[in-house]
Parts: sequence; C-alpha cells; structure tokens
Amino acid sequence: MWAACMTHMDGSIFPNPSDFDPKHFERQSSIPPYSFMGFGGGPRICPGYEFARLETLITVHYLVNMFTWKLCCPEISFSRDPMPTFKDGLEIEIETKILGEII
Repeated sequence: MWAACMTHMDGSIFPNPSDFDPKHFERQSSIPPYSFMGFGGGPRICPGYEFARLETLITVHYLVNMFTWKLCCPEISFSRDPMPTFKDGLEIEIETKILGEII
C-alpha cells in the first residue's frame, strides 16, 4: 500500500524530510517518479487542484490588467540559473490604471 505522506517523508529520497525546505522539490529530474504528489493523482486527485490553478490565473489576470508595472532601477544585473535571479532583488513600482484605459 502506498501512502503519499510516507513517500514525502522518505529520507532516502528527500534529505532531512521533516525540515521545511522548498528546494527539496526543485530537482524533479533526480527523484523517482511519484515521490512527490502535492495534490495526489488519478481519480482521487484533490478537488482544490483546479481551484488553486483557476485562482492563480485570475490573480495574474487582474495584476496585469489593473496595474502598471515599472522597474525602479532599469539597469539591474541578474544571472540565469536557469531562471533569472536578481542579486539584490527586483524593486518595482505599481500604479493603478485609470478605469477608462482598461480595454
């Protein structure tokens, strides 16, 4: 019998499994299949999975359409590891768009 909570706590797959470390799940290619299934899978998949996805899409939609985003320091340096990583963070200025401008 397979139990997700026991797979997630397997020390041979995830070192120090009881410590909170989101980086455990960054190396997806080096862990065995089905070692981490945050929302479950198959016919018993968590009903909150689709809700969380939809909620994220709606939030991003409103952030993009309702606000204007500007970089505070346009000449900021970054490295790729493989995603862009900003040395000192990424400061942005967010302003509300005027309702008449939204299309």
